[in-house]
Amino acid sequence: VVSLLEEVEVESAAWRPAGGEGGGSFDVSFDDGSSERFDYVWLATGGEMDLSLVPLFAQLLAQVPIQTHGGLPALQQDLSWAAHCPLHVMGAFAQLELGADALNLAGCRAGSVRIARSLRPFLRTPHLSKAGRTASATATADAPSR
Repeated sequence: VVSLLEEVEVESAAWRPAGGEGGGSFDVSFDDGSSERFDYVWLATGGEMDLSLVPLFAQLLAQVPIQTHGGLPALQQDLSWAAHCPLHVMGAFAQLELGADALNLAGCRAGSVRIARSLRPFLRTPHLSKAGRTASATATADAPSR
């Protein structure tokens, strides 16, 4: 028999070894006053994904309002907060753009590629060369000298 309990919190759990080799069960008490004995326990943890619960994002949302859906920000495709606000967001709060992968390494990679592409033009800022001409600066890795 499989029991699925939703919207409860575990208050205490105790392992009860069985006599002999291996085996046993868990005695689990819940915040609603109930308790049960289980052979296996699979805990699904989660949190409330809501910008308004994170002080930094709540302040930003008040200063630079954007649309939200279910507490998640509607970011730009490059993961910036807004077209005129170059703050980029990754991880759980980028789920609307990155999908389910936002929370794993694939999402981290996809997000970093989007952000890097949006920042690349800012790395090519003009500067004066020694001859006084305007040149374009790009970041390159120096080859090791021999």
